[in-house]
Amino acid sequence: MNYREARKIARRAEHGFGLPDDATLLYIQNKLEMQRGRPIIVDELPGMCGSELCGVWLICADRDIVLHATVKSSWHRQQIILHEFSHMILQHDIEEPTEDLVTAFLPDLGVEVLRALGRRSYTDDAEFTAETLADQLAMRIINSEVPSLPEPLAFRRVFG
Repeated sequence: MNYREARKIARRAEHGFGLPDDATLLYIQNKLEMQRGRPIIVDELPGMCGSELCGVWLICADRDIVLHATVKSSWHRQQIILHEFSHMILQHDIEEPTEDLVTAFLPDLGVEVLRALGRRSYTDDAEFTAETLADQLAMRIINSEVPSLPEPLAFRRVFG
């Protein structure tokens, strides 16, 4: 899949999701919770640091869990979460969790986890499309009139 195809799919998904101009990460999460009929828990998993994996979406019987690595920037954290939310918006088929993924990061995880999708690379179409949609959602949030959290290192003043 090339970038043009991924962008077309991502735009269609974004339009179908129906976000207002003043979207925020929390608004997207709340809308997904309403659509999916279940809570979405977002949390940091420090054990993910230093690995190829920086985000994972766990699909449980009664909730979704998005775990992300410890990051230095709120923008990076937002991008990881938006990537996982994009998989939800795109309704990607999720593979069964690999034993390596579960045992490496969540050794005490119970059988209530039905499926997992880990963010490792962008080599396949689903990952590439999810990252493309995450970029579009991030731009929507950046261009929103809703005040955001203070940016680390005065990013906007430096880069405009």
